[in-house]
Amino acid sequence: MREAEFRGWLKAQNFAENTVSTRISDTRRVELHYGDLDRAYEHDRFAAILSALTYSKEDEKAALPNPSSIPVTGSVYNSLASYRSAIVTYRRFLAEDEPVASTTNLTREDILAAVARCTAAGGPEAFIASLPGLGQPRGYWLLLEGQRYPSKAIVRDALRATNNDAKPGGGLCKELLERLGFVVIHWPNMREACATFLRRMPGFTTFDDRSGHYWKTEREYKERSTEAVSEIANSEVSDGEAGLAIVRRLTLGERGLPLNWQMLDSLSKAAPQLRESVFTALGALARADGDAAAALERAARVLEEARAQGVPNLQAGAVLNNVISILGTVQPLAAAWFKVTRMKEAGTRLFGRKLFPSPTFERAEFAEFDQLLFALFESLKREQGWEPSDLMDVQSFLWVALASDAEWSDDDPIASPAAPIPSAASSEREIMMPSPTNLILYGPPGTGKTYTTASEAVRLCGETVPVDRDALMALYASLQHKGRIGFVTFHQNFAYEDFIEGLRPITGATTDSGANAGFSLEPQDGIFKQIAEVAASNRGKAVAQAPVIERSRKVFKMSLGRSWASEDDAIYQDAIRDGYVTLGWGGEVDWSDPRYDKWDAIKERWREDNPQASGNDPNMSQMYTFRTAMEIGSLVVISDGNRKFRAIGEITGPYQFRPGRNGEYNHFRSVRWLWHGESLPRERIYGKELSQVSAYQMGAGHVNWDGLEQIVASGGEVGAVTGAPEPHVLIIDEINRANISKVFGELITLLEPDKRLGMPNALTVRLPYSKTEFGVPANLHVIGTMNTADRSIALLDTALRRRFAFREMAPRPDLLPSPDGIPLPTVLTAINERIEYLVDREHRIGHAFFIGCRSRADVDAVMRDKVIPLLQEYFFEDWSRIASVLGPGFIASRKLKAPPGLGDLGERETWSVRPSFALDAYARLIGGEVAGEGQAEDSDGEDEALDAAA
Repeated sequence: MREAEFRGWLKAQNFAENTVSTRISDTRRVELHYGDLDRAYEHDRFAAILSALTYSKEDEKAALPNPSSIPVTGSVYNSLASYRSAIVTYRRFLAEDEPVASTTNLTREDILAAVARCTAAGGPEAFIASLPGLGQPRGYWLLLEGQRYPSKAIVRDALRATNNDAKPGGGLCKELLERLGFVVIHWPNMREACATFLRRMPGFTTFDDRSGHYWKTEREYKERSTEAVSEIANSEVSDGEAGLAIVRRLTLGERGLPLNWQMLDSLSKAAPQLRESVFTALGALARADGDAAAALERAARVLEEARAQGVPNLQAGAVLNNVISILGTVQPLAAAWFKVTRMKEAGTRLFGRKLFPSPTFERAEFAEFDQLLFALFESLKREQGWEPSDLMDVQSFLWVALASDAEWSDDDPIASPAAPIPSAASSEREIMMPSPTNLILYGPPGTGKTYTTASEAVRLCGETVPVDRDALMALYASLQHKGRIGFVTFHQNFAYEDFIEGLRPITGATTDSGANAGFSLEPQDGIFKQIAEVAASNRGKAVAQAPVIERSRKVFKMSLGRSWASEDDAIYQDAIRDGYVTLGWGGEVDWSDPRYDKWDAIKERWREDNPQASGNDPNMSQMYTFRTAMEIGSLVVISDGNRKFRAIGEITGPYQFRPGRNGEYNHFRSVRWLWHGESLPRERIYGKELSQVSAYQMGAGHVNWDGLEQIVASGGEVGAVTGAPEPHVLIIDEINRANISKVFGELITLLEPDKRLGMPNALTVRLPYSKTEFGVPANLHVIGTMNTADRSIALLDTALRRRFAFREMAPRPDLLPSPDGIPLPTVLTAINERIEYLVDREHRIGHAFFIGCRSRADVDAVMRDKVIPLLQEYFFEDWSRIASVLGPGFIASRKLKAPPGLGDLGERETWSVRPSFALDAYARLIGGEVAGEGQAEDSDGEDEALDAAA
């Protein structure tokens, strides 16, 4: 292959540097297995090679073998698609050196004249027959005003009409037609999409049939949205108020809406001035007249500026999603609802084009996208006769037709009727998820408060609560491992810094060179902030079943840039966009040679250029980790500092060398991203602090695999999800044992349901240590337990009482058994009535103390070891009152005479717990007999008279 010339040609075509390196590497690999590519081109223009590299997603689902001669690890479909793309690109390069290059002299008028001749010939078959050497078209067709024309035949005819005997292939003909402004469609894929649409929309005849399944499931709720948004846009409120109302209407309220709750959540956390500028821009877009592309660009630039200032969830796809969807709602003949992944898939499958490749909004890219939608509009109207009314129908067609079988289900918004719009009095957010729950379970000790939190948490997580206790606890543990349930116990020393955030001493993490960075105070998230961030990151339930990650896999931590707002974060963003990880160590050496599988070979090669390098030089150790230890199928976690992570991927390809920018980051591994999004606390998936080393293997014993699977299932910006964000629960045991006002701080306000993120009166605060905006997501529920014997509910902070619902957990004697004839329900009732009389109802004794008793010995043990010590605490060692509660069968007394020399002071009574309880102790307790003078004998004598009588 002509590698040097090919590289120069790729750069001249404005391919990104990483793309250039990938194309060269992939082309080189194909040549290694299929021989001289230049000869293959002369033979059949790569037809045989491209045929051998053909492998569809359906083939991969069916687990068909790799049809090529190239060994592939990981996804066969992704690997062969990359090789095909490289060969097609190399064919374009070679074609420009041939006489075929003169096809670029053709004009749009030449093509239109050929189209007219095709029509005059009576159709494509007769037209093709008039051109020698052409077979029936198998792939791409020219699409013009809703009619199809064989693209290669059209170009060949146009060349013949201009006395040019060149015979370009189908790929070059497609490129030429697109360069001249025409649309070329892959008709087999379009035909398959139409068949899928009809299969999923039973009884469909036309888009305007208002009684059919399509209208009920796909169009009716969009009509409601269009009317509601148009009404907002035409109102007299400010642009900012209109923008906020429109974003809410297209995010919340019913299923299938185009905007992402995460973006609304992120904006609610942003600084007020920044938030106002975004909503003002979106409101102005909805009210714009005239040039739609200019209005889109103005709004997109404001959102991109918000992203630059640190607002998360505003990546390029989110910007396109918001501006194009809003325009499509108010002007459905100018745009349509937009999801970047689905629209890019439409471009690839139907038109063979990569849509919106730029990291920022470009008007030319939107114009290309709009042209393709209108071409589909005309095709659906004239070729299919389906009578679409606007581009919203085209969008619906793409959503239904291009969804995979795994994505398509009766629960999918595009497959089931939209939920009814809420009444004016109801909250928009209530349609998305249940109202946030703030609940405190309070009651005396032993009433099952902590026990009940398990079933309550499982219920709030949206799961069916099992009747069997073991099954319940297994489900509870599973949700806890996944990070959806958190648990903390308050105590007297618990503080705001433990709960929200605080400055904590951090010892310097070990760096690549083995040095320690010293000691510093850094903001560290508390348990509430951690679970709040996890809940806020959840976008909904995964459409496909959560993947089960093989737990024998190696897991590696890697650093890629620093944060979304960092100047150098293009490294991370490029890696996410193009599907790779890259390493800055290892210099400009190409480590591709198989001999570098061995550590000694890497060390020897590096020391050739750097004789003084020590054994722990990161250029050697990091390269060995990246190139050799990291296997295909290994997982890679991308860190964001030492305490957070922001992406999870799977290594899919071997080491590759590609010259990077400024001679740095020359080493690559291809990755299939499983999740990426706003940074989450590392505790969610890993039990140890993350090191500053660029790449290293994480300890498998510290990996929380359940949490890892939950994050991958939540999708981030990768996976398909449906419905509201999944509920999360934080349980605070013994909530009244801490200084509530001090611990909760700003949460006193933020916890209110209507102040949660995404709710009508959402609030955020700037935290004192990290200086970041913080709000509480609506999908986080809080359950507290409060032992009323420790501190009366009346003493609880009034502000907290207003923000929590309180549910009393009273003793339930009816749940108790009667072991060995002891009527425990009656016993507990009698004890509690006396305690309530002598102290108050908050100091009663709960049934849980006795719930496990199966014999008299069990009951005696509970009375001796738990009930009597608790009564000692209640009555401050006033044994006479303890005796009045329990009776003489448990407590004995005797008289103490005054010591000699103290005069006639009289006798005093002393009390003790009987070494063994009387046989009729429980009968006496129930009967109300009280221990006292004349009733209880000296306990040392075992109360022989009473025992004998019994």
